[in-house]
Amino acid sequence: MINMDCIFKKGYGFTAALMGAVVLSLFLGGTDAFAEDQPCPFDVPQTELKVASCVQEGGVNVLKLVPRNQPDYANNFDSLPTVIVTGKNLQDILAVVGIDNTRRYNKLIELPDAESIMEFSDATATAKASMQQQGWKLLDMKNVIYPRPGGVEGFGLICNTLQAETAQGFVVVSQCNTFYESERSSLKKILSRITCEPPKSEAFPALNTDSGSIVFNHAKLPEDESQDADDVAINVDYVNCADGTKKNIGGLPFLAATGRVQAAFFAQAEPEAEPMLFVIHAVGIRADTGVNYLGEYYTTHAYSRTAAGYVRDERLSNYFGNGGDIARDSESSELIYTFPYKTAEGIVAKLNSAAYKRWAAGDRVTLTINKKTSIHSSPVLADMTKMYLIKGDSVLQEGVEAGWLQIMFKTPKGKEIRGWVQCNDADGC
Repeated sequence: MINMDCIFKKGYGFTAALMGAVVLSLFLGGTDAFAEDQPCPFDVPQTELKVASCVQEGGVNVLKLVPRNQPDYANNFDSLPTVIVTGKNLQDILAVVGIDNTRRYNKLIELPDAESIMEFSDATATAKASMQQQGWKLLDMKNVIYPRPGGVEGFGLICNTLQAETAQGFVVVSQCNTFYESERSSLKKILSRITCEPPKSEAFPALNTDSGSIVFNHAKLPEDESQDADDVAINVDYVNCADGTKKNIGGLPFLAATGRVQAAFFAQAEPEAEPMLFVIHAVGIRADTGVNYLGEYYTTHAYSRTAAGYVRDERLSNYFGNGGDIARDSESSELIYTFPYKTAEGIVAKLNSAAYKRWAAGDRVTLTINKKTSIHSSPVLADMTKMYLIKGDSVLQEGVEAGWLQIMFKTPKGKEIRGWVQCNDADGC
């Protein structure tokens, strides 16, 4: 059973909207997993949910998730938490949760304006049947109805508490929602991720999504591409948690060697869009390429999630591109070029930059050259032309690739000159 690195989705807005994801780890039953009043170690930026608290009560760990960014019009119902309680002793967990209705709903979820509730009863058999989930037992489900003006039936919630046993102990999940389809689906995804069997991932730790895992395993090369019987590449696959089926997302390039996964992570590439999958592949340079690479060669691969699965985003993959650090000469460690996207931090910083957002929006971008700068015929350091720009020249950005800018410069006589310059040589890049 899985107990770590889960991505949870919870629909909080009571308009059937599905909120974003938060990456967490559940150390089931670990008596030292959380220290009371310690800052939670699982809060991850750029997500719609955050950890409100994670504390230990005896041998029981209590994790509360709430929305990260609430609109001004949000109310107490929009802030109801999802509670995940773990430990080795089920009775201790149940005592902490307290399914006794004394606080409507339990000790960990207190409903707003409880004194005005007009109905608090067991949910119907149909509602309970709709929450059936393999590996989970429904401990409690309550129907909560608030009145409208005039005393007629109005706003309603369904509160659920479910329990599962894992290899590390027991887990209880409790949540109140409006029970729209999106709300039920998001809760079931939480449950599925907790009890999902961790798939094999040889080349890099698996990344968990709301319904499965991204895995990185070695794969034999086609005979005509292999230089040695033991040559292997790295495949990126999605494994469905529900049925164990595997679908290939892509393969990382075999560049005379297998290389390694330098980084793999999810990051927000567009506002309101689902986080995208980014994979950075690194490989040692074994042959004389004519370029004085110092260290490894990196390629960046971006995948967007679609109805058909994860699909490579060529535009974004090309934006971050490929390359490596370049030394002044073969005998020197002095760098004349540093590849900017060899870490997750470098990519995330760029995604948050004004320059990236202008590019992503397709805006017309004019930049100012900040020093005497050679113009290149391609985004390759060796492809330098005899042309150059000087500090203060204004250029139109026509493309971006791996820290290089494709620019157009119009001379005072109206002649258009096109080429490539390094991003660092233009202010606002």
